[in-house]
Amino acid sequence: MSKKLCLVLSVLLTAIMLLAACAPAATATTAPEAPVQPTTAPAATAPEGPVQPTTAPGEIPQSGDLCGGTGGIGQIVSMGNNEFTIKRNDNGSDQVVHLTAQATIKTSAGSASLSDLKIGYRVTLVGSPKPDGSFTAYTVVVCN
Repeated sequence: MSKKLCLVLSVLLTAIMLLAACAPAATATTAPEAPVQPTTAPAATAPEGPVQPTTAPGEIPQSGDLCGGTGGIGQIVSMGNNEFTIKRNDNGSDQVVHLTAQATIKTSAGSASLSDLKIGYRVTLVGSPKPDGSFTAYTVVVCN
């Protein structure tokens, strides 16, 4: 190697070593700021947005709101034979919900039947939308 290259590398290496040696010392002497304590109690505020479920994904709570505070996807506005109509929360439109022969209905008290559903109940559905705008439900979850 040339003497100039060795000199430049030596200066760079020395500078790096000095910076590394000085950096921890500078941060070690800095005292952390003490947390600021409030002088008055914070005002109570309502939670923003929907309440999140407290159960693990896929777990159905044994009591309380099975929809985790979301209000479901809609509210039942009329009942029929193996079907009911909901007013959707997302767009306010009415949607007919057809139940399959194997459909299950879940409430916080356990399984239920179509006759247990009432106008005004909020529900979440598992199934598939149809081209005519209706919905075929395999599972209906009743929210509290």
